[in-house]
Amino acid sequence: MSINRRQWLQQSLLASTSVLLAGVPIAQGCASERPKDFREKDNLILLNWNENPYGPSESAVKAVSDAMQYANRYPDEVVVELKKKLAKNNELQEENFFLTAGSTEVLSLLGQHVSLQKGEILAPSPTFPTALRFGEQTGATVKRVKLDGDDRIDLDRLLQAISPKTTMVFICNPNNPTGTEVNTADLTNFCKRVPENVLICVDEAYIEYSNAGLEGSMISLVRQLPNLIICRTFSKTYGLAGLRIGFAVSQEQNIQALRARHLGAEISTGWPQLVAARASLDDTEFLNRCINKNNEGKEILYKAYDDWGVRYNPSSTNFVYARDDRFESNLVAKMRDKGILITKWPSMTNHIRVSIGRPEQLRKFIQVAEEFLI
Repeated sequence: MSINRRQWLQQSLLASTSVLLAGVPIAQGCASERPKDFREKDNLILLNWNENPYGPSESAVKAVSDAMQYANRYPDEVVVELKKKLAKNNELQEENFFLTAGSTEVLSLLGQHVSLQKGEILAPSPTFPTALRFGEQTGATVKRVKLDGDDRIDLDRLLQAISPKTTMVFICNPNNPTGTEVNTADLTNFCKRVPENVLICVDEAYIEYSNAGLEGSMISLVRQLPNLIICRTFSKTYGLAGLRIGFAVSQEQNIQALRARHLGAEISTGWPQLVAARASLDDTEFLNRCINKNNEGKEILYKAYDDWGVRYNPSSTNFVYARDDRFESNLVAKMRDKGILITKWPSMTNHIRVSIGRPEQLRKFIQVAEEFLI
């Protein structure tokens, strides 16, 4: 059911208490992707979860070490400090930011919000599934719109698919798992054309790696659009996946609504995460080095795929999405037996996804994968 702007503000995230979820997967990966024993990682090449192989930065590590002396104190002060820095960097107010243990917390809250309204999430397919799966498993419906012929999000088809049932449109840009991005101007125009009573969630987990870079972020639209929520993370380019810290950006009423429903009340992120994130924002040299090394890694993988005749998408992320029809069946399991982890979600019937590791890791992947070419 369509709702006007005032109804949206009244019936938004504040309209419900927290829903406790158990057993809802964060992503569509297979259990065999991940080592059961953490120590087993030392003997594996991990090209499956899009982690930054070069992070965290030395400045982040030092900040965490120094902060441990304050581990007996709640981190309220540093929460404020990080939000002020984010606000300054993005020319917004600290009230526009909400800190969480990774961006998946925001996505799960939004999925729950739609389900509690018995609403509908409209999303491209395939895309990152967290918001969709949390929504579906708690009562929302999901309408999926196929990508275009180049595996890019078809914004025109998405816009046409909005109906009175649509509660939220989800856009992951650059998109996971396909690695493609949509034009900044086109996405800006799309967001402005979505009705105000429909939430827009733009997941920018890989924005730093994109061709447009941070200038392609939709954060610049937050002041204009009351229905826009941006999700960002320090897990990827900044190399802090294991610390779990991300943030949402939106107008103040939406941030307050998210905060009211969040079990952690914004202190589920502790001193280590917060100071590491703050230090990482200042370490532009490290960030640029990681982006450059990622670009070098992509070229290594592209060359092998070109030599083999493997079809792939030029990537705006730190992974490459490719057709698997040039390889023997069960490639993921066969690579796992050789000590290399790659990804194939159940929805990726004809594709694999390989994260960009260090050059020597990619060369090892190429050496092993060549054994399974047909």
